[in-house]
Amino acid sequence: MSDARQLVEEAFEVEEQGFDLPAAVAGALAAAGPLAICIALHEPEIGIAAALGGLNAALALPRADLRRQLVWGALVVVGGAASVAAASAVMPSTWALVAATFAWTAVWAFLRIGGPTGALAGFVISAQFVIFAGLPAEGLDDGARTLWHLAGGVAGMALMMAARSVRARTAGLPEAEGPELTRAGVRIGLASLRAAFTGDRLLQAHALRVAVILAATTLLYRELDLAHGYWIPLTVLAVLQPAEHASRIRAVQRAAGTAVGAGLVVVIVLLTSSQWAIVAAATLSSFALYGLLARGYFWLVVLLTPTVLLLTSALEYQSVEIAFDRATSSAAGIVIGLCWGELFWRLRLHRPAP
Repeated sequence: MSDARQLVEEAFEVEEQGFDLPAAVAGALAAAGPLAICIALHEPEIGIAAALGGLNAALALPRADLRRQLVWGALVVVGGAASVAAASAVMPSTWALVAATFAWTAVWAFLRIGGPTGALAGFVISAQFVIFAGLPAEGLDDGARTLWHLAGGVAGMALMMAARSVRARTAGLPEAEGPELTRAGVRIGLASLRAAFTGDRLLQAHALRVAVILAATTLLYRELDLAHGYWIPLTVLAVLQPAEHASRIRAVQRAAGTAVGAGLVVVIVLLTSSQWAIVAAATLSSFALYGLLARGYFWLVVLLTPTVLLLTSALEYQSVEIAFDRATSSAAGIVIGLCWGELFWRLRLHRPAP
């Protein structure tokens, strides 16, 4: 019981107090702004591509000096657009998609060598591949969807960089909240990345574990023809961590956050089917998401779930079906991720060489 209590306490621990108003405004504009504009112009497919680009770019931008923001932000924006292009290219063939999922997610898992910022960037880039591999491109060709996603990402990055600057000034903080990025630092980072590819057994095992399970769950939902089945590998990607204890914490956070977030979506879509009302709800959800992001991962999941579901529901109203599919797919992803992760850990594949 004491271990379980400690796990729950760690899962819901508050990392920072307060509400980041500039980030909340920037995040709401980045995530819901493109969709609202494009719905008004009767181009909702363009809107959802740009909105997801803006949401992820703003989400992954670190609180750091300007050069670090530019480097990591550009990596997420370009990597996200590449994910959309790659996913769109292999989507028609199940086996091509499975092979690409394995390779794509394995490579980006190595960004963890960059610490928490790298881990979030790698997750966001891989997550966009998984999402766009399961999200049909209705009314848009592959190139247009990629370009609009790129445009949304650039806008989201610019908005969040402005918010970081405003927060630093109004709170009396220095402009650089992290170590300054230099050419020497970039060289060291690239050298560390090469070393991780060739000699970091712990990170290699994590990348292999993630790639195998994501490829397997992608094959599963494609063979079962699940409409929103891509949430299964997406949840696995969110839950699995290099360490066993960290994965269990993520599973608790993901389960609780998904349950609360899906519940909020059910209430909203039962109250209204108005496209503009759903866009307004997505705006409020994304506003709270970025304002409370620094409080902890639990708040990220609680608010990211309704934000994404409401954005996609604004494109095509699906009542409570999408929330139910999200909850069941997340539950399946948590169970599959933890079970297969336990198997890998019990085989000691995560242990570094002596």
